[in-house]
Amino acid sequence: MEILQELIRWLVHHAEALLLCAVGILELTILFKIPKEKKGRIELIGELRTTRVVLGREPYLNIIKRTLEESRVSVYFVSNSLTSNMSESDKSDIYRRYRTSIDHRCIAGKDAGKIKYMWEQRRKGVEVRVNNYVMISTFRFQVCDDDVAVLGLSQEDNEQSRQGILIGDRDFCRMLKDNFLRYWDESETLEEFTKDIALEAMKPNPSVTLLEELSQKWSLEETEKNEIKRLLKI
Repeated sequence: MEILQELIRWLVHHAEALLLCAVGILELTILFKIPKEKKGRIELIGELRTTRVVLGREPYLNIIKRTLEESRVSVYFVSNSLTSNMSESDKSDIYRRYRTSIDHRCIAGKDAGKIKYMWEQRRKGVEVRVNNYVMISTFRFQVCDDDVAVLGLSQEDNEQSRQGILIGDRDFCRMLKDNFLRYWDESETLEEFTKDIALEAMKPNPSVTLLEELSQKWSLEETEKNEIKRLLKI
């Protein structure tokens, strides 16, 4: 696994071969993990090369917004920055496209500095979990239903996705969705992650006062704070 992770990092750091890197990452992180589907590798890669569209930062966000609006059943995405680097306009635009009728999930990185934004997503109807996988890779994606996937690659020194590709291949989208759900099952819930970070921050003597301070820092609402308090047993 460590060798695989190192190879992924090496690939994504070569921006001049962005599209080829994306294909390589997809092969390594998805196709390699699904032996029964290896058979269609050549056909799938050929399809990727004919359907991909290069995106910049602004078009990338616009595609995210459009696919959110057009989704009917589910929206799954992997992100480390979440909305932390977005303008208020972009953030509002994204959030108004979230719908409670959609199965909307996100896997974020185990970054204590993003807890505020994770809970913000939760309030908008997105179920959030955390996984170190998101921290070690600059590969980000959103897959809507089984129809369209938006892939993003951030720059080495910037966690925002500034370039990416749009894939409209249903077979690929199903595989990406399956890959997401595998990681989802291995990921930690937002409540447990928040509790763990709070416990670490309050060592050696957890208290209601210290939890109040953390809750203000993370902009937690009363019910959210009480849930963490219950988990901490204080």
